[in-house]
Amino acid sequence: LALRSLCSLKLPTIVEYVVPLLRSGIKDSSSYVRKTAAMGLARLYRISPETYNAGRWTQALHSMLTDREPAVAINALNTLNEVEEENGGVKPEAKTVVPLLKRVREFNEWNQCTILALAATYQPSNQQEMFGIMNHLDPLLKHSNCAVVLATTKVYLNFTRNLPKVHFSVIQRLKVPLLTLMSSSSEELSFTVISHLKILVSRAPDIFADDHKHFYCRYNDPACIKKIKQDVLVEIGSGKNASELINELSEYITDVSPEIARQAIRSIGKISVKIEDVVDEGIELLLSFLDLGTDYVTAETCVVLMDILRKFPDRYEDVIPSLQKVLQTVDASEGRCAVVWLIGEYGETIDDAPYILETLIDNYNDEQSSTVRTELLTATMKLFFKRPPELQKMLGRLLDQAISDSNQVDVRDQALFYYRLLRHDPHEAARIVNCEKVKVSNFAEAEDHEIRDQIFEEFNSLSAIYQMPSVKFTTYRPPEIKDPTEAPNSPTTSTASNTIASPLSSNNPAGTSPPITQIKTETPLEVKQTTAEVKKTVPPPAIDILASLADDTPVVVDNGGNQQQQQQALTPKPKLAPQLYKKKWGALPKTTVLTAVLKTPVPGVKQIVALFRKNHIDTVASGAKGGLMKFYFYAQSVSVVSFCVRASPNPLSTTRKNSWLTPPSILCDDVRLRIQVFFLVEANLHIESGKYAATIKCENKALLSDFEGAMKGVLATIS
Repeated sequence: LALRSLCSLKLPTIVEYVVPLLRSGIKDSSSYVRKTAAMGLARLYRISPETYNAGRWTQALHSMLTDREPAVAINALNTLNEVEEENGGVKPEAKTVVPLLKRVREFNEWNQCTILALAATYQPSNQQEMFGIMNHLDPLLKHSNCAVVLATTKVYLNFTRNLPKVHFSVIQRLKVPLLTLMSSSSEELSFTVISHLKILVSRAPDIFADDHKHFYCRYNDPACIKKIKQDVLVEIGSGKNASELINELSEYITDVSPEIARQAIRSIGKISVKIEDVVDEGIELLLSFLDLGTDYVTAETCVVLMDILRKFPDRYEDVIPSLQKVLQTVDASEGRCAVVWLIGEYGETIDDAPYILETLIDNYNDEQSSTVRTELLTATMKLFFKRPPELQKMLGRLLDQAISDSNQVDVRDQALFYYRLLRHDPHEAARIVNCEKVKVSNFAEAEDHEIRDQIFEEFNSLSAIYQMPSVKFTTYRPPEIKDPTEAPNSPTTSTASNTIASPLSSNNPAGTSPPITQIKTETPLEVKQTTAEVKKTVPPPAIDILASLADDTPVVVDNGGNQQQQQQALTPKPKLAPQLYKKKWGALPKTTVLTAVLKTPVPGVKQIVALFRKNHIDTVASGAKGGLMKFYFYAQSVSVVSFCVRASPNPLSTTRKNSWLTPPSILCDDVRLRIQVFFLVEANLHIESGKYAATIKCENKALLSDFEGAMKGVLATIS
């Protein structure tokens, strides 16, 4: 008790008194004193890392791993994990892992989880050793504690990941204990186990195909368990059980939860798309749901039928007649999109198709969904070329309203594109818009193997619960490296701790200690908006800006009226505050991923930051931890662009005859605009292997190639 109390005092002045006590404590005859001394070494490391390293305590802790008392050994292991945290924890060596595994059953269940977590990172030297460890751990699969079973499961899976036949045999062995745990009376434990089972089912669905009834939803299951069970039923669907599965899923349509009912409809559609033998039976079931008269059921059914027709377009004769009676009653935006798509694709077989679209066109301003508006534009164009007399005036009114839509730019751009296409050549427009239907082979959701592999690598963690890689819900916080050449008001970094802070992280929640690394930032960068300067001189020859709708690259006009592509160059000293970096990173989609392998040993963090800064790519945060370097780069491109704008107050005025084909009146102005584009990069560099991977986001994809070239140039100098 005295040793524990003394070590708990976080005062550097007591270090000289604590060290002799710890040295005698780790050799004491009492196991209670030894285990207290082991934890005291962790506190010593927090107070004075230099004293800890000078005393060579790590070797003493390694010797304590073989202590006859389990409490002493586990405390030594926990202390080593804390001391070696920056290097990824205790190094998984045979002399460390094997002795602990041999006596793993002597420890309590939570300490067993700690040892099994270390064993999961260990790679046996040969198959004989691997099978010996697995046989020794086999009794743990019957443990009543879910955490122990899942930790043992991860050890088995990691040991056999490079042996496919053994790997699937292991999954077969793990099936029974996991299914048993899934039937637990605790809903929380049941959800945890079935979340991990879903990962195994995705890797080996045939192994679980005969046990599909274990995943049927019970009436008293909570919604979260019902959802994940339906996902598993879709995964294990095969030719043998598909018919039984879709009939079981059809029973969930009447569930009190609308979300469960909608997911059941989607699951029936996925199985029907996945297994062609039951597509007719699936369509029949889906069409029967339309008679229920429930809004959300009808809308979801239309969406699913649309996906089925994308995969099996020849089945439209079975679907369209039954859909005609509900097409005008769908309210949900997703359902309206599906209905409009069906009308555009198969409108020639639907008698009332033009009049259904006319209702939507007349109520265009009341439609808030941009997705429905863009789908309405496409469907009206397609049906126009199939039934032109009925659609001509409707199409003109729709294009007029869409081009005047200043709130939704994507809708306006699509309408302008269609308008110019019709002006250019109606026959060519018909060939482009009404092209031959391409049969969809696989949907993107079913082919996302990369994410599944990442989740499998993080088995027995929150990734399995959230069904997403840890990078999606955690934040790595690298420290800012201060550049001595910068001004005093540049971002600075405190080096008082190894805690790492990132511009992408949010503020610390209440009750937690704030990150030690504090970044002092400049005033957030304000985007300067310059008023367009209109020259009073005679304007140069007009350039139709609509002709370049598909080109995002800025167009420059010289004094002679000639078009030129603006060459983009990176700003020598870009400026971007961490707060603005975080905001832009969350708003921009991932554009591309750049990978490379650098020559080892790689330079230090400061050297790499300096190399990128020399090439006008600055760093908002950077650091190294656990064998991994992390960088948050950004670059800026600013250019002044001149172009001639053609404008018309109402390019599709309905007062003119055939207004949808009438060229608008032209007003020419020479306009100069200042365009500012940011490039954001999140890069990882493995120190040992030299593997470099960078996720790049930018505000203009047309300029991405130049920036990629700059990045590759810097990497070439590092290599």
